[in-house]
Amino acid sequence: MTVCTSLAEADLDHLEGLISDDSDALRAFNAFYVLLARHRRALDSSRFRVVYLRHAARFTSVPMRAVLDSDLALLDPMGPNLETALRHAASALTAYPDNLALVAHHARVLAEYGWSGAEVAASELLAALAQVERAVEISPEQARYRAVRAQLAALTGDFDTALASIQRAMDLEDSAQFGYAVRVVEYHRIRADIVLRRETQAIRSGLRETAERLEASVKEQVQRVAQESRAHEQAEITRLRSETLGSLGLLAAVIAFIVTSTQIAKDLPLHDALRLLAGLAGMLTLVFTAFGAVFGVGRLTRLVLPGILGVALFALAWLSG
Repeated sequence: MTVCTSLAEADLDHLEGLISDDSDALRAFNAFYVLLARHRRALDSSRFRVVYLRHAARFTSVPMRAVLDSDLALLDPMGPNLETALRHAASALTAYPDNLALVAHHARVLAEYGWSGAEVAASELLAALAQVERAVEISPEQARYRAVRAQLAALTGDFDTALASIQRAMDLEDSAQFGYAVRVVEYHRIRADIVLRRETQAIRSGLRETAERLEASVKEQVQRVAQESRAHEQAEITRLRSETLGSLGLLAAVIAFIVTSTQIAKDLPLHDALRLLAGLAGMLTLVFTAFGAVFGVGRLTRLVLPGILGVALFALAWLSG
C-alpha cells in the first residue's frame, strides 16, 4: 500500500510494462496487484477495469487474484455487486487466512453487504468482528481496520463502539497521503450510516413498545367489554326468567280465579251470574293492562283503551246490582 500510494503518474506505465514481462511471473503479478490497488484506492473504476480486463487472464492460477476479482465487483458500473465481491473476498481469505489486509477487506465487504439490507448471520458478523479486532490489536495505527470495525460493530448493534471506532479512523488518517480526501469522505459516510441506523433502531424500538402497549390496552379493553357483556347478559337472563316466572304465576292465578268464578256463577241466578262475569272480565282486563304497563309490553297510549274497557265492565257489574 505504501508503494501504490507513492507512485507518480509516470510510474504507472512502467508498472504495466512489468506486468507484460513473462520472465518473472511473481514480479508480473505483484506489479499487476500494486497498479490495481493504486486505482482502487483512488476509486478510479474505469482505469481499474481497463487494466484488469487487459491482464487478469494471465493470473487465473494465483489465489490472490480473488482480491482483485472482489474489487472489480465492487467497482461495477451498474453499482457494487456485493454478493460476488463477498464470494471472492472469502475465497482469498481462505487462501491467506493470516493476511490482515485480506481480513479487513473481507470484513468490509461483509459489512457493506449487511448495510445493503441483505441477511447476514449474527455468527458470521461476530466472527468477522473478532478477526478485525485482532487486526486492530496488531496494527493499531491502521485507520482502515478501525473503519471496518465501526461498520461491523454497528451491524451488531454496538453503536457506541462503532462511533468511537470511526472517529478514531478519521483521527489516524494522514492528510499528506494519497487519496486522503476520498477516504475521509468515505469515513463520514460510514458515520452517517451508523447514526442513521442507531436512530432507525431507536424508532423501531419505540414503535414496537407502543404497539405492545396498544395491544395490551386493546386486549384489556376487549376483556373488560366481554366481562361487562357477560354480566349484562346474565342480568338480562335473570330478569327475563323472573318476569317469565311472574307471568306464569299471574296466569295460573287468573286461570284459577276464572275457574272458581265460573263454578260460582253456575249456581247463581242469570242476572247475578252476568254481573259476576262482567266484574270478572273487567278485573282481568285491568290486571293485564296494569301488567302491560309495568313490564313495558306495549306503549302506554295503546293501554288506555283496554284500561277504559276494564273500568267500564267493572263499573257495570258494580252498578247493576
